[in-house]
Amino acid sequence: MSSERAAGTRSGDDPLLRVDGLTKHFRDGGGFLGGVSLNVGDDGPLVSRETESVRAVDDVSFEIREGETLGLVGESGCGKSTLARAILRLIEPTDGSIYFRGEDVAEMDTEELRAQRKNMQIIFQDPQSSLDPRMKVGPIIEEPMKAHGMYDKEGREERARELLEKVGLDPQHYNRYPHAFSGGQRQRVNLARALSVNPDFIVCDEPTSALDVSIQAQVLNTMRELQAEFGLTYLFIAHDLSVIRHISDRVAVMYLGKLVELADKEELFENPQHPYTKALLDSIPVPDPRASGTRGVLEGDVPSPIDPPSGCRFRTRCPELIAPRGRLDPSADPADPAYEVTYDFSETEWRNVREFVRAVDRHTFDPAGERELRQQFFADAEPTGAAGRVVDEAVSLVLEDAWDEAAELLVSSFSDQSICALSDPQYVVEPEHGDGPHYAACHLHREA
Repeated sequence: MSSERAAGTRSGDDPLLRVDGLTKHFRDGGGFLGGVSLNVGDDGPLVSRETESVRAVDDVSFEIREGETLGLVGESGCGKSTLARAILRLIEPTDGSIYFRGEDVAEMDTEELRAQRKNMQIIFQDPQSSLDPRMKVGPIIEEPMKAHGMYDKEGREERARELLEKVGLDPQHYNRYPHAFSGGQRQRVNLARALSVNPDFIVCDEPTSALDVSIQAQVLNTMRELQAEFGLTYLFIAHDLSVIRHISDRVAVMYLGKLVELADKEELFENPQHPYTKALLDSIPVPDPRASGTRGVLEGDVPSPIDPPSGCRFRTRCPELIAPRGRLDPSADPADPAYEVTYDFSETEWRNVREFVRAVDRHTFDPAGERELRQQFFADAEPTGAAGRVVDEAVSLVLEDAWDEAAELLVSSFSDQSICALSDPQYVVEPEHGDGPHYAACHLHREA
């Protein structure tokens, strides 16, 4: 996937930030004794340590134009904060490039990176723990200026008082300690500290998630005003879609370390093209007590980033998983026509099979008998042919209490044979709102 496609770049725009194939994997030893295996050999026990790789961010590419706000949204644990810290090299990326004004931040040495940090700042999520309780807010705001050799002592104090006023605080609060401020006020101090070195780009890592709703709105409005005044560019991370809609120009949706959709704000909210984005939007509460119905709920749990699903990572929970066309039978001779098995599902048959596969895999029901089981999952349509034979065998295994065997048979025969499992989706779709490109990582768009 090219970074241009993933970013949805408009021709003629030179991005302030370009992220190309950024990857961050963590080695997981599992704690003090995690990953330790004991093997007994001829010379006695042999102890070895095995580590696994947590694929927190995997091959992410996007661009941010100067003066815009890119919102980054996704469930907790999907890799948003890891991505942000890797961009700033607060943690070292495993692979990929980070171009800021054309220079690759990932390749900079210590001195070059130190100088570049003046232009790239971050506001952390927790306004309490991100401020040193032993320092007054004035010196806290002055600390970045001091580190970069900006101004003399009097100039730094003057700048700090000026920034306190800019973010909506009293300059007389210069000598107060952080504990004397509310959460919203502490986050304004964080904002003033980030602005102290005149940055071009600020990463906002869920800066309002710990604040009350009314305070959130005040801080967001202040951030927008300062963006217009100082020409700032934001990467704004949040899990609250209402916040993202309020402040963003474009929105990127992240799931299990991958970007699954990226588009202009209006386009993404009004014309979502990835099932995960649709599920997130369906989960937004409707502010009407008379509204009936239930909000959308995703099936299952987020898979482990140690062993993520092949192809589309959302496929294990996707309500629109594409039906497989068939599979290869390893027990048959490749020269035999029966070696290649074909499936012919109707839409209703595949929906029933998909629900049955997931119910068996997650062991979410207790079968009372074959008739009741088939009535529960296949009352309106049951597959025939090769697919029907697989279902019949799985039903027998479930009734024999061989759940793992049944799940392995169903997943290997159906879920793992879908195009969603066999290839990584990369598509640009036609937008309906505006002219900005719309990237959607979903095989539903393969024919378009």
